[in-house]
Amino acid sequence: MGLRFSNQTSESIFFVTTTFHNWTPYGNQHGVYEALNSNLRFYGSKYESKFAGYVFMPTHLHLLIAMEGNKLSDFMRDFKKYIAQRSFPNLGINDNPIWMPRFDRVAINTESVFRTKLEYIHYNPVKAGLVSKAEDWRWSSAKAYNTAETTDISVWTDWR
Repeated sequence: MGLRFSNQTSESIFFVTTTFHNWTPYGNQHGVYEALNSNLRFYGSKYESKFAGYVFMPTHLHLLIAMEGNKLSDFMRDFKKYIAQRSFPNLGINDNPIWMPRFDRVAINTESVFRTKLEYIHYNPVKAGLVSKAEDWRWSSAKAYNTAETTDISVWTDWR
């Protein structure tokens, strides 16, 4: 699973998007978001990353992740592989493939771009008509920013 810009290897913040194969809405199936949540926490810890933002959508997910850039490809490979080979089959999802073969990522170099990407992540469920307020989508970091409540995934808000 290659990076499109392999020269970005130093520690950084990345906006990452990965999509289910053929935009299949696996998120509409019971247990999928819980599996993504559990595995993202595990691999986030394994790769010593921090999540500044995230959202799980029926057909894809977005992350704002801080980590060493040379580990990002390994992180995504392991996360997607475990979901496809273990988590989804346990939910009765045996499609092959589960994911699009690549992931997209943009290195975030300014606070302005960071804030734009974070807002995009948080309003994705609103734009899709899943909720009327960003913080109402359980599978997003919006609640960590807009309310006093915590989210299932620890959100790094100290970047501010």
